[in-house]
Amino acid sequence: MARVYKLLEVENLNTSFKIDAGKVLSVNGVSFTLEKGKILGIVGESGSGKSVTAYSIMRILDKNGKIDSGKIIYNGTDLVKLSEQEMREIRGNKISIIFQDAMTSLNPTFTIGNQLREAILTHAKSPIKIALQDLENSIKSDKQRIAAMEKGISHHPDNENLKKDLATIQEKLVKDEKEYEIKKVEVLKAFNDLKAAKDKEYKDAKPAFNKKIRAAIATHLKEYFQLAPEPDMEEIKNSKHAKTRFEEIDLKRRFVAYEEGVMQNIIDNFDKENESLTESERKSLFRKAIKNEKLVLATAKKEYREAKREYARYLRRKRRDAILAPRRERRKAILDAFKEKSNFHQECISAYQENKYSAHKKALKMLEEVGITEPERRMKQYPFELSGGMLQRCMIAMALVQKPDILIADEPTTALDVTIQAQILELLKKLQKDYGMAIIIITHDLGVVAQMCDEVDIMYAGRIVERGTTDEIFYHPQHEYTKGLINSMPKIDSTGLLEPIQGNPVDLFCLPKGCAFSSRCKECMEICLERYPEEVKCNESGHAASCFKMIKMLHDAGQIDVVNGTPEGKPLIYNGALIREQKGGKNVRK
Repeated sequence: MARVYKLLEVENLNTSFKIDAGKVLSVNGVSFTLEKGKILGIVGESGSGKSVTAYSIMRILDKNGKIDSGKIIYNGTDLVKLSEQEMREIRGNKISIIFQDAMTSLNPTFTIGNQLREAILTHAKSPIKIALQDLENSIKSDKQRIAAMEKGISHHPDNENLKKDLATIQEKLVKDEKEYEIKKVEVLKAFNDLKAAKDKEYKDAKPAFNKKIRAAIATHLKEYFQLAPEPDMEEIKNSKHAKTRFEEIDLKRRFVAYEEGVMQNIIDNFDKENESLTESERKSLFRKAIKNEKLVLATAKKEYREAKREYARYLRRKRRDAILAPRRERRKAILDAFKEKSNFHQECISAYQENKYSAHKKALKMLEEVGITEPERRMKQYPFELSGGMLQRCMIAMALVQKPDILIADEPTTALDVTIQAQILELLKKLQKDYGMAIIIITHDLGVVAQMCDEVDIMYAGRIVERGTTDEIFYHPQHEYTKGLINSMPKIDSTGLLEPIQGNPVDLFCLPKGCAFSSRCKECMEICLERYPEEVKCNESGHAASCFKMIKMLHDAGQIDVVNGTPEGKPLIYNGALIREQKGGKNVRK
């Protein structure tokens, strides 16, 4: 029977980076699946390969990075085999990513609106291509599967099941191709009819818009050369500015009289008022009196000059309001009339083709959905004008504006404070329910995992060491690394120090022969140093781990046999033959 694919399937993914000293294996045989509407958490310490896994899925590795082997199957299509042009249609459109640091991910030289519109217009497609896209993808996927099956039959000509599957898919391909040709004609006709209707709608409304524009221009030209009315002098005389002006004119006259007579009066009267003082004391008092009078005079002159400038500004504002303001209003009426006509034209075009007008409307709506206040204003701002929480919301809006099937959130709350973190996580949960998309959350914070995720994969040294549901990982952890991560979390009832994982993460440039966690594991056995453990399922729900301690525990319980594999009559809880090459299981010991 033909294989039924899940939304995303990663199979034995290996990604490496070439450096001067050799090759670093950052992702080493990672496999997982993601179903529609689910939230998967990938957890691990820094350097465990979480982000590289995400970048491999998006195909955005650095120049020295390469996917060595493995498959990344999205809706039946292997992304590893796609060209860059084909990948551009999926990246950002069907699979989007939120990067760790929004400040460095957004371009500081472009506004938020510019970058959001670019994200929309880059993936803009005609309605014809959108309507036919599902059939095109199905046909393309069937052709790939037929080629793979034909190759398999050439190696195994006696495989009857493979031949039956091939015949089924070939029959489906012929049916889809016929349906594609019929639908293509129907969609093309509907598109042409819609385009003709919208063009006619704009053509019919165009005379009304032109009439409005001509009326606004005529009004402006009629009044432009008329003399502006003189300001009302009575109003000016009664205003507070005029009173201040007239009072200061009187004050100026008094200043002049004061300058001419005050100094002489001081000299004439000073000796009479201070006859009992000595000559040195009278000179000292005289100098102080002169200094005080000059200070008063300077202060009064300064206040007068300020009042004069204020009155001049007042007169300029009156003239501007009387002459320039009406002109501005008339010019604005002309521009508004032209803009109204242009917007209507763009709205008619957007019914059958994505353009800047429709992209702007979509971007505004998306900013409102992610909880950004004053979205029209934010569209005109640059990234450095916004806070960290606002920038992260803009990144989420940019990732979701095309309504993707999968959203990868790479450390979405790392650089935010606790309150903003909670808001961002609640926002992601709300949008995930609204759009029904699947989310991959990459984090080292187990608190985020507990709040958000349905399933959890624990990564260490480029491998998934344990996988299961959130409850299984938190309440029944099997791998020692998972237990160490949980023990290092702060607890409400704990008053002592945190319990960190001892040792340092392994060097990916020179991975050990056995388990990569063996040097830090308290339960390390001899076999852990000799070979890497295969993944074992510890229950039928899918909870699995790669740990020899768990293998020994299941062997002792009789659920698996390290010599003969799964015992007869027992449920199949292990995904393959066990380590039969280990003689008698003697190496499985403490």
